[in-house]
Amino acid sequence: MLPNTFPSLEEFEIKKSKPLLICDADEVIFDFMNSFEKYLEKKKLYFNWNSYALEGNIIDNNNNAVEKRLIKKIIDDFFLNNTFNMRLISGAKESLNRISKAYNIIILSNIPFRFYDKRLLSLKKNGFEYPFFANQGTKGKTIKFMSKKLNSVWFIDDSPYQIKSVKLEKAEVNTILYVNNTKLASLITQEKCWDYYSNHWKQNEKILLN
Repeated sequence: MLPNTFPSLEEFEIKKSKPLLICDADEVIFDFMNSFEKYLEKKKLYFNWNSYALEGNIIDNNNNAVEKRLIKKIIDDFFLNNTFNMRLISGAKESLNRISKAYNIIILSNIPFRFYDKRLLSLKKNGFEYPFFANQGTKGKTIKFMSKKLNSVWFIDDSPYQIKSVKLEKAEVNTILYVNNTKLASLITQEKCWDYYSNHWKQNEKILLN
């Protein structure tokens, strides 16, 4: 059974002449949380920073957590109106350009499938000419599928939960937990499951190109 991605991985192929780097988008390429906080502020909401989760952390002006049933609507409205214009994480474009000389790069993001085209246009607008797949759920099975018959595969993500999902499916994948946002970094309490930790794209370059 194929992983749940858009486009489908049915005809997925990657050149084997280089190692493969699979890179997350939100908080790795795009400055998601700063954009999301500004969006919430306009809606008279704020993010509580108690955990990585959205549920329980989106708070109204009466200091009550927004109901779970409303969170999906908030996220959809945010992506609908902000995907194309989201700012980049500092150094992402330049570093990936240099890294691409030594690696095949794929961007794998858990953006809702219906916003795939907006994210693709945003990537192209900002000069990221790499294959892009939207994913649903944990990324472990998707990356296991993508890395079939490849000797060297790397994965960068800001979520320790996604890193763990990859390690559970294919422990040989080299992982970088990349957390540029200091507020997010302070929330990491999980037992270490990643191979490398980074908070700047220069560090990612050093790890990958060493």
